[in-house]
Parts: sequence; C-alpha cells; structure tokens
Amino acid sequence: MKKRFFTTICSLLFISIGFGQLGAAPTGEQALFDNAAGGNPMLNLVFADLRDKKQTTFNEEIMGSPYLNEKFVKSKVYYSDELIGNFYIRFNALNSEIELKESLDQENTKRLLADKNLSVQYGTKTLRFTTYVNKKSQTKNGYLSMIHDGNNYKLFHRLAIKYVEGKSAANSMVNSVPSRYVPFEEFYYEKQNANRIDYLAQKKGKFLKQIKKEHKDKVKIYLEENKLDFVKEIDLIKLFEYLNTL
Repeated sequence: MKKRFFTTICSLLFISIGFGQLGAAPTGEQALFDNAAGGNPMLNLVFADLRDKKQTTFNEEIMGSPYLNEKFVKSKVYYSDELIGNFYIRFNALNSEIELKESLDQENTKRLLADKNLSVQYGTKTLRFTTYVNKKSQTKNGYLSMIHDGNNYKLFHRLAIKYVEGKSAANSMVNSVPSRYVPFEEFYYEKQNANRIDYLAQKKGKFLKQIKKEHKDKVKIYLEENKLDFVKEIDLIKLFEYLNTL
C-alpha cells in the first residue's frame, strides 16, 4: 500500500508538470512536507497548512489548553496500516485535529487531514478518524482509539476538550469565572454486525439496554459480583473482555 501511495504521488507530479521541466519524484518525509507546501494534489489530501482557529473571549485569558499535551510527541503515522513515517505530533482535542512536524525545530506546522485510512500511534493509543453517534444521537466525526477488540463487541475511547465560556462577576461581592478548556472522556462501542459506533452509557441500567438481549442476565450478575466502575477505562476493558467470552 505504501508503494502504491507513493506511486500515485509520482504519477500526479508527472501530470501536473505537463510539458514543463521534469523533476525527481519526491521521497521521504521531508519531501512529503515540501510538496504538500507546494500544493501537490495528492499530498494535500494528507497534509495541509495549519489553520489558525482563535476563540472569541473578549481578550481575556483562557485557562487550560486545547491540547492533550502542549509538546509535540514523536509518533508513527500510517496509511491503511502501512507506515508513512515518523513525525512529531500534537493533538488538538478541542478541534479533533492532529498537528505535526518533521522535526521539533521546524517552524512550519502542518495538520493531518481527516481520512479514515490514516491512523496515528500517539503514546499508548492509536488515533483513527472515525464516524460515531454521540450521547445526543448526533452523528459526528473525530478521533477515537480502539481499546478492546472482540468478536461480540469493540470498545473505543475518546479523550476530548470542550470550551466553556466564562462569566463576568454579577457584583463586587463575587469573582468572575474565567473562560476555560475542560478535558473530558467518553467511551463508545460497536456491536457485532451493527456497522456503527455508539456512545456507551456509563450507568448500569442504561448500559444493560445497549447490549444483546441474550447477554443481559449474565452481565448483570457479573457486574454485581465485580463492582466495576463505568467511568474507569480499566474496568470497562475488563467488562468487554467478559462480554466477548459469551
């Protein structure tokens, strides 16, 4: 796949130069960045200039950060499970956007365009652009990490950040509340043959309504015996490991 990916890039380069001067085909990570910056059509499907997204906050300072980690972390980028290369990654969890550089001293930051064939090994998790249904039954797109894979169910983790607007002080007796970025996490699941990823309820009663009918009685007993916490990732993994034994 990686070879076909670069072959397509070279073909597009040949077409784009037409009757102009022929140049060497780009290879390597630096060439990917150089040609993305130069407007190569295929590479612009993968990398693009970082858009400046500023939150209107009436010039007040926002507490927190839109990033999971302000620092760029060396990570592997894959296309259809084929390694494209190693890049320095920063995940903007507010906008669900991945920023990247080839080296830490590189000034120009790129963003990874949304593509379901692309995945990023970021720390201990693999981020993949995915379509899912949130707790408001809205279909959304963003980065999820699969944390358990099984025949009956798959379990996904979403770590995100939301912007909460501050409030001015109503009078001199109270302090104003500054605007802030607030991190939160959600879990999602995919049921066998469902062909969709749904929000995982984090209350026992609602969760039991989400699983297969034939599993409910056994799972109810399992939950009572093990006292699992629905907000803890490690406990949910244990639960889904059990679900996939049924």
